[in-house]
Amino acid sequence: MLFVFLPIIIVQALIILFFIIFTVLERSSIRSILDSADKIANKDVETEDIKISGSRQVKRLAECVNTIKKNLLTFIESTKGNVIVLSDAIDILSKATKANEIGSEQTAESICVVAEKATEQLDLVRDNLELIEANNKQLDIIDKSMQTIKSTLNDSAGRCNAGMSSLEKYEADMRNIEENLDLSMKILQEFNAQIKEVNSIGELVVEVSEELKLLAFNASIEAARAGEAGKGFAVVSQEMSVMSEKTKESMDAINDILSKVMDSSGLVNESISKCSTTFNTSAAIFGEVSKSFRTISDQSYTVNDMMNDMTAKYEVIAKNSDISKEKAENVFSASGTISDSTRDIVAVSQETSAESTQMSENVAALENMLVSIRKLIKQFKTGVTPSEKNRSERVKIAFFSKLDNYFWYAIRRGVLYAQKELAQNNVDIIYKYYVDDITEQAFPSDVQQCIDDKVDAIIYPGFLDKANKELKAAAGKGIKIFTYNCDCGKDINRISCYEPDQEEAGIMAANAIAKAINRSGNVAIVVGDRAAMLNRIRYDSFVGRIQSAYKDIHIVDTVEVTYNPEKTYKQIVEMIQKNPGISAIYSTTGMQIQLAKAIEDTGNKGRIKAVVFDQNDEIFEYIRKGVIAAAIDHDPFSQGHDPIILMYNHIVDGLVLPKDRVKCKASVVDSDNIKERISVE
Repeated sequence: MLFVFLPIIIVQALIILFFIIFTVLERSSIRSILDSADKIANKDVETEDIKISGSRQVKRLAECVNTIKKNLLTFIESTKGNVIVLSDAIDILSKATKANEIGSEQTAESICVVAEKATEQLDLVRDNLELIEANNKQLDIIDKSMQTIKSTLNDSAGRCNAGMSSLEKYEADMRNIEENLDLSMKILQEFNAQIKEVNSIGELVVEVSEELKLLAFNASIEAARAGEAGKGFAVVSQEMSVMSEKTKESMDAINDILSKVMDSSGLVNESISKCSTTFNTSAAIFGEVSKSFRTISDQSYTVNDMMNDMTAKYEVIAKNSDISKEKAENVFSASGTISDSTRDIVAVSQETSAESTQMSENVAALENMLVSIRKLIKQFKTGVTPSEKNRSERVKIAFFSKLDNYFWYAIRRGVLYAQKELAQNNVDIIYKYYVDDITEQAFPSDVQQCIDDKVDAIIYPGFLDKANKELKAAAGKGIKIFTYNCDCGKDINRISCYEPDQEEAGIMAANAIAKAINRSGNVAIVVGDRAAMLNRIRYDSFVGRIQSAYKDIHIVDTVEVTYNPEKTYKQIVEMIQKNPGISAIYSTTGMQIQLAKAIEDTGNKGRIKAVVFDQNDEIFEYIRKGVIAAAIDHDPFSQGHDPIILMYNHIVDGLVLPKDRVKCKASVVDSDNIKERISVE
């Protein structure tokens, strides 16, 4: 009988043993859940996640507690960042309110001045109207004078034209006289020439007469010799001598007359020459007179044209004067309205000033509210907290960072939150940031300035290596060097490094993938250059976690990509088309948007889930759309906040920092906590 019941007894014993083990395990899981819930109740939200084990209800409960913790932690960290955003906004609002208050007071004072000036303006406009009226009267007088001048100029122009006609006629007559004088001079010259010819003939006749006389004398001598026979010839000779004498006398008389005629002709010629010269001089003078008349005539016409133009302009001036008068009357009316309105504005400005004062009180209330929020957040154990000790000497900590994308904006909020936490602790936080590669060129000189200012500590991201020489010099002078985000070279004697745990990040990514596909399905991996340690660690830790913890998840393909967006997108599309059965894609690199677009463009939105690194607005939008299941980041807010607090505690409280590194916690944003993310840069 024993052998018959032995199997039954063994089965029952196994059932009882299984029940006992199950009960113990169930109780252990429940105890773990209770411990975690108790810590959360005591505001410790940085406890480890509860391991998922036990019955379905217990697993569900553990998942809920883990989600509550994660959401609460996300909410607190987001609130810290939003406190800074609100604080910045309050600072701006406070400055604006003060400026508005001062402006309102100044406006009220200015409006009073404006009211006084408006009254003065009324008087000035009234005086201006009187002046315009007086000007109009003067313009009428000027118009009448211009009409008289115009008429006189027209008459002068007519008289000039008549004078010019007479001058032209006289000038023509003078030219005729000149021609006649020239002709007379030519005739006299010819006459003188003829007289000279006659004179020369007379001289010839006188010479002939002398020869005849000599011949008669010779003939008388010959006749005397001839005697009686020569008496007749002697008579002829005597007559010839007499005739020769008379001829000579006549020719002498003619020569005297011709000489007188020539003298008179010379006088006439000289007179005509003088007359011609005088005429030429008179002609030149009359030419100048004629030219002057023409000039006067032209100028009269020019002046007449100018008067016509002035008349036209006068009409425009008169018209504008009427318009000016009308506008001045409008200004006078408007000035009266302004004067009345300024009184109302003064009253409104006074009310605005009172409202600005009330707004200042509201801003102060908001600042007090933020202080209360910070005190409330401080009650939760979510990170490092500043020591309550103070150093008598002021502590100077310099913090360097980039500021060119969402990640570094979040780091800035962490820095500013640390500043506010240490506001009462006798600390100067010197925040230096670089918005691009150009501004980063100032990093070495900024470090040198820190050395000159004798700061206590320098905190900077290890990849900024442009100031290695200055950083070594700073460490040599006793300045404490603390790196974050990534470590620096071994040749720089830094105190410690606040560095992300990439292995932990890979494990978190594996857990996020498992959650997204319910721990079952095919997964592909997009990995960056595996020569880079970051990609290699993220890949290896992810694969290790999947293989050890999730037996129903299979990695079916791995694609290594570059930092070329177009090429990466094409590679991911080809991988999706090659593996139609994949449920999720894990990416170690920064090509998150290319991955999300490839999933959408291949029509796999909602079917293929992506898990990526980094967090920003665009990635958050893809999480809301259901394309990206989770985004992992190494809490940039903490990377800005914690190194400052740790270094402060190290300086004033002697906190020992590990030489290797201080591990930076990672955060996950998924559909559970995406609503807690408020995007503010």
